Amino acid sequence: MALPGVRTIIKDRFYSISRQDSPVGPRIVVLAKRTTDTGTGNVADLDVVLCTNEQDVITAFGVDSACHRSFVELIAGGAERIYMVPLPSDTVFNHSDATITSTNAGGSIFNTMFIAAEAAQPDMILAWGRGGHPYDWDLQGATPNASTVDSEFGFYANNSATVANSWVLKIGAAVQRISQDTHPVFAVIGLKPYSGTNEVMTPGQVSIHLAATALASRDSDVLVTDQVDNVSYKLKGVGRSVVVVGTELRPSNYPVSWGYANGVSAFAAALSRMAAYTSTINKTVYNIASLRYNPSKAALTSLTSKGVNCVLLNFNKAPIFSDGLTFAGADSDYTRLTTLRIINEATLVVRQSCQKYIGQPSTIQVRNSMETSITSALRGMQQLGAILDSDFAIRYIANESKALIDLVITPAFELRNIEVQISVALG
Repeated sequence: MALPGVRTIIKDRFYSISRQDSPVGPRIVVLAKRTTDTGTGNVADLDVVLCTNEQDVITAFGVDSACHRSFVELIAGGAERIYMVPLPSDTVFNHSDATITSTNAGGSIFNTMFIAAEAAQPDMILAWGRGGHPYDWDLQGATPNASTVDSEFGFYANNSATVANSWVLKIGAAVQRISQDTHPVFAVIGLKPYSGTNEVMTPGQVSIHLAATALASRDSDVLVTDQVDNVSYKLKGVGRSVVVVGTELRPSNYPVSWGYANGVSAFAAALSRMAAYTSTINKTVYNIASLRYNPSKAALTSLTSKGVNCVLLNFNKAPIFSDGLTFAGADSDYTRLTTLRIINEATLVVRQSCQKYIGQPSTIQVRNSMETSITSALRGMQQLGAILDSDFAIRYIANESKALIDLVITPAFELRNIEVQISVALG
């Protein structure tokens, strides 16, 4: 009979038992625009809903909508638990100052969409944006699209070099608040697609495009004001909880009329299939029909220094991820995405270990039991190879009925310790 919370790992000539309490299958929450009216398919604007099949997505959000395209991209990449926060059909993106509004919703919807995403307790938030679209290079109204109307870009990271007006900054601040208050999470966002008169790009055009001159510096120190709690704090870099992806690719069976995807869905879907201690570096990008461009070595080096992940062709002409970086500052503890994911998983494991002690009397026996449970959970992660070493100390604050857990963890791929503090309300 299976033991709750215990996972048996069969190895060659011996076996071992370890705890692994983190939930199975990361949740991806997509922020994307619908083309239908609120309430269609019994889904209101700015609500969060689990999406299980393409037909339901089409019915609720509209065929060829941003929600529809993001769902197809994620399924092609292998994602399983997909949630949508449909933005109203009249949503307007103002990329000059990173604001997003809807007349039907009464004005700014930035805080509302993250409050909705928070309700699903996501592991990843995907700020969807498109890749190159036939409208971009079909300026004369010729085939394949008889239209001269530009298609909405959606979210993209390089909207402004001014840090205060960057989507990366504002999304990073919102995601960091969710991580601190509710559930550890990070966001994924892409670069603006190349818009030119031709679908096929020259090497010179690729080089200029990937310079990403309008991308804010990852090493900036900024003062952020949380618009929900009205609290100001200093954010090192512009997004340790944000991952930026720079590529344009076409997933398998992706309609030609949709053009290219910007890679965020492929990256998020791949992460959902990988353990936290597995890096995306050199991992194959599956179900990809074509890449719009293959970046040069010089472009890759430049983008890596800026904190951008790319997709390139390896020596076997297979598409792979170039790196696994967050958009944290170069001197941050969280420049590696694996470090961020391991710390997030350790935080979840500790919270879950403490959950059964909430509401229990604060006796010596209960405290010792909770400490033993935390020790067992962290040892399980160490046996799996997610962390190299760990230690913790618990401070009990009786008059506030809570405990502060100070974690010191050495994640895989790191030689330095990462310090994390977790607050658990016991009363």
